[in-house]
Amino acid sequence: MQSIHKKHISYILGIGLLARLITFFVFYTQATIYPDSGGYLELAERLMRFDLSGYSGKRSPGYPFLIAIAQAEVYVVVFMQFALGLISAFFWYKTLLQLKVNKKLSFYTTLFLSTLLNVIFFETAILVETFTVFLFSWVIFRMVSSQNQSENSLKTELFTGLLLGLLTLVKPFYAFVPFLFYGFYILQHFKLKSIFSKKLLLLVFPLMAYFGWSYVNQLNTGYFVSTTFLGLNTAQNCVRFAEKSPEEYRWISDPYVEYREKSIEENRNLAMTIWYAYEDGAWDAYNLSFNDFSNELGKFARATIKENPVDYFKQVLFYSWLDFWKPVIYWHYDQFNFKHANQFYVLIWFAQKTILYLVRLSFLISIPLLLIKDLKNRKLSISSQLSLLVLAASVLQALVTYGTNSRFSFPFEFIMVFVVITFIQQRFIPQKTKTSTREI
Repeated sequence: MQSIHKKHISYILGIGLLARLITFFVFYTQATIYPDSGGYLELAERLMRFDLSGYSGKRSPGYPFLIAIAQAEVYVVVFMQFALGLISAFFWYKTLLQLKVNKKLSFYTTLFLSTLLNVIFFETAILVETFTVFLFSWVIFRMVSSQNQSENSLKTELFTGLLLGLLTLVKPFYAFVPFLFYGFYILQHFKLKSIFSKKLLLLVFPLMAYFGWSYVNQLNTGYFVSTTFLGLNTAQNCVRFAEKSPEEYRWISDPYVEYREKSIEENRNLAMTIWYAYEDGAWDAYNLSFNDFSNELGKFARATIKENPVDYFKQVLFYSWLDFWKPVIYWHYDQFNFKHANQFYVLIWFAQKTILYLVRLSFLISIPLLLIKDLKNRKLSISSQLSLLVLAASVLQALVTYGTNSRFSFPFEFIMVFVVITFIQQRFIPQKTKTSTREI
């Protein structure tokens, strides 16, 4: 058995590394920079100087800390992310085995995930996704492993809480995750003593990370927020009904609507309307700093949503939430090393994306079936917990913002695959699982 495990892990790491090196050294030799990358690099430079005074608060320090370790050398960051991607694949394989998926299926599933083009190209980008996937992979491995044990030690809970705290520093949005895990535990062990159990340790570091960084932002900007983008992000959800804002916010809504119509005419991304208007100087006359303006946008968004709950619900459900389920890839299509290399990679990505769409559809179909089964058994299964984690993330991100919602789903992609694979094995190939296990 150990020999099979080592062989599978060697193949997963070897093939994964080969795919990355061929892609990077032959077809796409660059560390891809996006508009978001600048914010991470700026904070990384500040961390390297140990100077956060006057920082704008646009980014949290988790990912910039990784960049700072690489001395802000973007190509070093890429190779660090390649390493994180391979370690994530190791966790995926071990987690699938913990989920009782047979060894061959675990191997091929992990190999598929590790060689997805969106996984590889995110690793070449100076964006937070690869680090997020790595931390989630580690956390999910520990979560699933702990479910297979009768009781976890204080040290185990503390370390998992530390990982969740780091995840919160990487992206404050994920502060809900430890509370969800704690809630799952309470549901499974519905006793008074469970409420004050060691599981409370899962909350300590995430709360320290979230409120600690918010306090740093308050010192620097005057606003107690995890990111000063918050108000602007919330306002993005109002793009389709901005003209219905209260009268006191007409100074925001009128330019917003004007640029929305302009975005439609020019076939630009409607979700980014508020950015187009801001960068064009639509509100320059008010002489507001970005932090002050984002705060005003937050007030505008809350007031407008309060007066138009139906429009907000439509926006959240039919646009923000639906966008979450779209597979996404980040690359510079015109910057491949060879003339037709991009077309070759597009064909591969089209095939992979089709599979990922089928996975997402299967995942959504499986959720009610899993929950119905758990209600009958009066026990919340690991598959249901993983499903509810992804579902909670899809709803919360839709409530908060409208824009690059498909990026929010990427760190949960491997979890969706896990749920679908375990569901298929349990429902359709139970005998094969036992046979294959004996054969191996």
